[in-house]
Amino acid sequence: MKAAELLNYVPESILNALCIEYNVNHQVKKLDGLTMFQLLLYSFLTTRENSYRVMEEFYHSLAFAKLGNKIHKGVKYNSFRDRLIAINPSYFEAIFKYCFTKFESQLQTRQNIVLFDSTLVALSSKILEQGIRINPQGNKRFIKFSMALKHVPIHAKVFTGQIYASEDVALYKAITSCSLADEDIVVFDRGISSRKVFESLSKDNYQFVTRLNPNARHKVIKQYTVPKDASSHLKFESDQQVELFDKQNKPTISYLRLIKCVDKNKQVPLVFLTNMKELTALEVADIYRQRWQIEVFFRFIKQQLNFSHLMSRNENGIKVILYMTLISAILLTVFKNANNLKGYKIPKLKLANQIEELIIADIVLKCGGDPSKINQIDDS
Repeated sequence: MKAAELLNYVPESILNALCIEYNVNHQVKKLDGLTMFQLLLYSFLTTRENSYRVMEEFYHSLAFAKLGNKIHKGVKYNSFRDRLIAINPSYFEAIFKYCFTKFESQLQTRQNIVLFDSTLVALSSKILEQGIRINPQGNKRFIKFSMALKHVPIHAKVFTGQIYASEDVALYKAITSCSLADEDIVVFDRGISSRKVFESLSKDNYQFVTRLNPNARHKVIKQYTVPKDASSHLKFESDQQVELFDKQNKPTISYLRLIKCVDKNKQVPLVFLTNMKELTALEVADIYRQRWQIEVFFRFIKQQLNFSHLMSRNENGIKVILYMTLISAILLTVFKNANNLKGYKIPKLKLANQIEELIIADIVLKCGGDPSKINQIDDS
């Protein structure tokens, strides 16, 4: 797959139809929805440190003139700030959903494991009035982004209220607001520890796998056969149906299964919790092991897509940047999978180089040259 094909992953006809559906161009003369999407996507894919002034430079460049919808002279950086504050974020959410649906339809096998986790972005409380305080004595406020990953991101929530400092609240809301299939298995870490949440998920027929504190109080209801020598890195000690106890010593009611094992290399005890009966203990451990993928994803969007920096401090603008980040992540995943590449850093660099070659070829052609000769240039 080449850059030209990827840039048309979302057809312009779809983008224009969504502009109409979400009324993003009402009383707008210059920075229409299509142009904003194209500019944000171009800046996300070609630079690591995006800002309003960077977007201003890109907008007036020859490079973006090749890719953009409509270019107007005299558009300043504060125009992009004002547009992000006002534009309907549902437009970008709809593009994100289109990208995921198209990506999923191209997969040969459907993954039924959905990874959930949260990441925080911090700003000084002098800059960000709303936000979560993690340290009451500190001078930082945080925005929490709770996401779901299935090969690529499929769902995200933005939280600024103090109540969402707890993952029992934030991740639970992210899970229950995500559209999931009956066969999907939800995977999350020990951030969720509330017995009430475990009960609620089971009651609402969510299948889940998580880890539990080794010292969690429980009562054994039934013992299952422990696999022996089934894993090269894990030694299984027990597999049990249990009741857990909350802080008021109240036992859980729903079916819960607790699996204890030891990491052979680190000699660290591991305790997995699930409400699924049919999986083997090894399968439960292997499912939880995939959770590291969402940690890799968070590192990627923060390091390569500038997500550690809040370009907009307005909630509307934050949502737009969130969805553009997820769209860019999906497109980069499509590009790296199609070209059998690993990681994210090199695929992004290769894609940026191909976009630059497209632009150079167009400029050469318009100047009367032959862009096909670009590959014949050597070091001499």
